[in-house]
Amino acid sequence: MELTMTLISRLSSMMLYVVVGYIIVKIGLLKSEDSKPFSKLVVYVLQPCLIVHSFQIELTPERLKGYLAVLVFSTLTYILWIALSAVLRKTMHLDPIDQTTLVYSNVGNLVLPLVSMILGDEMVFYASAVQIPFNFFIWTHGYQTIRGEKGVNIAKIFKNSNVIAVLIGIVIVTLHIHIPEIPETAIEGFTSMVGPASMMVVGMVITDIDLKSVFTYKKAWPILLGRLILFPCAAMGLLFISGFLRHYPVYTPMIMVGVMALSAPPASTVSQLAVVYDIEPIEASIYNVLGTFLCIVTMPAIIMLFQMIFPG
Repeated sequence: MELTMTLISRLSSMMLYVVVGYIIVKIGLLKSEDSKPFSKLVVYVLQPCLIVHSFQIELTPERLKGYLAVLVFSTLTYILWIALSAVLRKTMHLDPIDQTTLVYSNVGNLVLPLVSMILGDEMVFYASAVQIPFNFFIWTHGYQTIRGEKGVNIAKIFKNSNVIAVLIGIVIVTLHIHIPEIPETAIEGFTSMVGPASMMVVGMVITDIDLKSVFTYKKAWPILLGRLILFPCAAMGLLFISGFLRHYPVYTPMIMVGVMALSAPPASTVSQLAVVYDIEPIEASIYNVLGTFLCIVTMPAIIMLFQMIFPG
């Protein structure tokens, strides 16, 4: 219960950053299009620093096993979700944005800074494991679904800044490399900026959207019900059926971080691809914005349910 209340508190405070981003555009201090350089700063500088910093730990066999446990769990979850979305696409006549919204959560922009604030840098190390299958599937299945094309975009996977940061982190922790004090202090400063900057970008973006239309867009509610509640519950169902945590309860905190990442609102990458390729960009933005607000309630609820099912 204590973690749930902390999560609600932190998510609510992060929403204030959204309000600040919204206000600074409305009063004319910045323009909504200025969100693009802010977004690039987050994606290409701040988030990679957060990930690399999380790997500045001693790699023990227990930590390695925990990392691999989260990696395997999140990979199997994405495979399950892709299969579920394919079934729902036929039965519920989902469009490409509906389908990808259901599958892909906002791991980087929201969860990594949130985990850092609530649980500390070591848990960011485990949360970063979700980035690997996320980036693989978003640039294969997600890209193909939105574009309606076939083929694997391998270049996009390995050019992704978060994947590069994870690979650098793996090298650092494997070779026991310690970053010198001066650059390490700078990196720590950048990591503290991830949460505020990420959420301010959301606030700047939504100034171009009629907020009334966000909450009255009827199609969004069942899609977000799936993204924020049903699909995370399906992931926990998979975990329960496997019996993994019953046999290895020591990995419960690590897997919980994975569940937190997988219960996040729709991935900002989906809305970015929708804008780039002009595939229902308004719909994608509505899903992203409304999902971000709703996760204040749904994410703590999912974590509370996880703790009830897997007390550890």
